[in-house]
Amino acid sequence: MKRERIILFSIVFSFLAFSCDLLRESPYVVEMWTPGEGFHNDPESIRISLRLSHESDKVKTEQAFSLTEDRKALKGIFSWEGASLIFTPASPLETNRDYAITLGTGAQDSKGLSLENKFEVSFTTCFPDGKPRIIATEPEHEGSISTSRGEFRIFFSEPVGVNSCIDFISFNPYTPGSWRLEDDNKTACFTPRELWQAGSFYSLKVESDFAGTGGVMLGSEYSSLFFIGQDREAPVLLKALAMPGENPEGTEMLLGKSGLTTGEYSGWESFTGLELVFSKPVDSGSVRNLLVTEPTAALVMESSPELSSLVRFRFAEYPSWGSSFLFRLSPGVKDKSGNESPEEYVFRITCAGLLSKPPALTGIRLPLAPGIRGESEEQKAASFTPGDLFVDLPIEIGEGHYPFMEKIPSWIELYFQTAPDTEIDPFSVMDLFRVESTNQALTFSPGNVTTNNFTWLMPREGWENFQRVEIRGVLTNMVQSGVVSFRIPAGLKDKRGNRSNEDFRISLLK
Repeated sequence: MKRERIILFSIVFSFLAFSCDLLRESPYVVEMWTPGEGFHNDPESIRISLRLSHESDKVKTEQAFSLTEDRKALKGIFSWEGASLIFTPASPLETNRDYAITLGTGAQDSKGLSLENKFEVSFTTCFPDGKPRIIATEPEHEGSISTSRGEFRIFFSEPVGVNSCIDFISFNPYTPGSWRLEDDNKTACFTPRELWQAGSFYSLKVESDFAGTGGVMLGSEYSSLFFIGQDREAPVLLKALAMPGENPEGTEMLLGKSGLTTGEYSGWESFTGLELVFSKPVDSGSVRNLLVTEPTAALVMESSPELSSLVRFRFAEYPSWGSSFLFRLSPGVKDKSGNESPEEYVFRITCAGLLSKPPALTGIRLPLAPGIRGESEEQKAASFTPGDLFVDLPIEIGEGHYPFMEKIPSWIELYFQTAPDTEIDPFSVMDLFRVESTNQALTFSPGNVTTNNFTWLMPREGWENFQRVEIRGVLTNMVQSGVVSFRIPAGLKDKRGNRSNEDFRISLLK
């Protein structure tokens, strides 16, 4: 009996798993749509809807939907009725128009299953009389063909023939060429045999006797105007911005020409980038090749290598704080048409932003009598700065002080100046701090670093605004005399990542 129950349970479990697989594998598709294909004679009553097979991710499905009127996308609002997506155009549909509905594969159901295939359908409000209608031209009226070999296209609502194009379409000035048909003979393409004349306007005329393949004529003359020619305007550098600068919009730097700088920007931070603003889109690669710094420093172009009116750069490595650079942009920046900027631009910066100022050691304080209980006065606190070059370090050997050859627990306070709104990196201090001496006059073995719970409650008078770090360890006073150096070599960092290149030393005589 027990064996029969196990077999029955296995059969039921397998059936349920198989059923789940069937549900999971059913495709996400459009099951029905309205208004349906073909001709509809009452545009204002047309309802646009798609019924989906699964519960939909509404946002992604709406984003994948489009309705076009004679190839132009229409705006509207979405609503849902159960599994059906409803689209209401912002303005009513019109007669004598061709419409197309598309739902791309970006549409998904609520579980992330994408539409299996792109859904495309169409309907029309054009009366089925076969009368051709010009939907659009390329270029459009008063548009331009950028190259002298460019093609001209006419989009029709009905299929047309090549002979009608030859007989009833003309250009002024006269331009010999050939016609071909695309898009099920609804698009007529003209390719000139001779070059269009650059810098000239051309007019197109389609005569009223132009007929579609069904023999029905256009009925009225159609004309359009277009321009042939390349852009002749050279690009101009309008602004050079430090981004971000002292305000969210960036800081405009003064620009100079012909090698003469008219100003200097001194607030350059480690995170600042250079943004060049041109009067028109330019070839970013040409800007990269023509922009140099003096003295030379590697620059990284952050903009994509394409046409853009904004081109951004940054230093590959942040220069030393306080250093100055001259940016020089030579003539020759190119636009799409090959026009080149005729002028040279120069501007100077100084890498002295307050937030990027590296940390600096301003002084140390240590007890001369660490074995005596009490505060700094009783323990004879002694303070020194990097400017105290070779002053006396009055180490005493009496009780509570530093007897010769004995390992005395002690501590050294370090005081730092940092940029605003940041702190010294204690790990950087621990890695770099060292006590060196000549003639083995003194040794100090650090134990741990603390930025709070200091041995002395109060900081050294006058240094209250500096950041205090205490290093606890063991100090051994040797018999020999020598120079004792409290040192932090280059590499000291704060928590923002600002790094000092200075080798800090406080050298004293013992």
